Amino acid sequence: MYGKRAVGEQELARQALQRLPADAIILADGNFGIFAFAYAVQQTQRPLLLRLTVARAGKVLCGKGLRPGKRRRVDWEASQWERAMHPDLPSGAAVQGWMVACRNPARKGEILYFFTTLELKPNRILALYKLRWNIETDLRSLKRTVDLHQITSKSKDLVEKEVLMAVCAYNVVRAVMYLSASRTGLAPRQLSFSAAQDAVMAAWPYLQRARAGAAFQEELERLLRVVAQAKLPARSRQRSYPRAVWGRGAHFPPRGSARKEVR
Repeated sequence: MYGKRAVGEQELARQALQRLPADAIILADGNFGIFAFAYAVQQTQRPLLLRLTVARAGKVLCGKGLRPGKRRRVDWEASQWERAMHPDLPSGAAVQGWMVACRNPARKGEILYFFTTLELKPNRILALYKLRWNIETDLRSLKRTVDLHQITSKSKDLVEKEVLMAVCAYNVVRAVMYLSASRTGLAPRQLSFSAAQDAVMAAWPYLQRARAGAAFQEELERLLRVVAQAKLPARSRQRSYPRAVWGRGAHFPPRGSARKEVR
């Protein structure tokens, strides 16, 4: 992240592409909606769906407008700036796909622009992109609920162990949520992750004590019943207040000289 050997998110994403399943769909927000990343995905022969900024969408569309709910076939080519930033791009590099425009259902008047190689209609593209929010909630659970937002280890080996153990703990909770939801006819994401984690932590000593056999199965069944009760409320309406950032608070006045303070 810092120093001479720093690596950005986009480069890390390019390195991670080969580790994905062959039939995976690459879904990313505007930070990854650049030509170099789209070209790297194309080389792996995986479909992609990238959100583009308004400015970049205008360049890909060559300044032509695109009405919401419509799509247009385009050939995305690298700009001079892209070639300067990524000199490894071959001459004539291009990515063929669709530019899609959709209205943002969460923000009135905002238009979302996507570049995709999927042969889907705009409403299906928007529904697919909406699934990306699950990634954000998963990262929030990893950082805040599992307490991975700040890594305390100093050495490389201990950092790897700390991250690995946190991800393993997260997967255990998710597995319990899946088992519990499948037995009650719910979707796993209808259950509260934080409540499920508390239930797993409370049941963990009893599961360790039981180890295996009928006693272990009895404790596991009890855990699944408890987690099944941690259903999230159904929020059919959007928030009634606009999203805002908390203020930083007032600053203290500058301190004067000691002589003035005495007076």
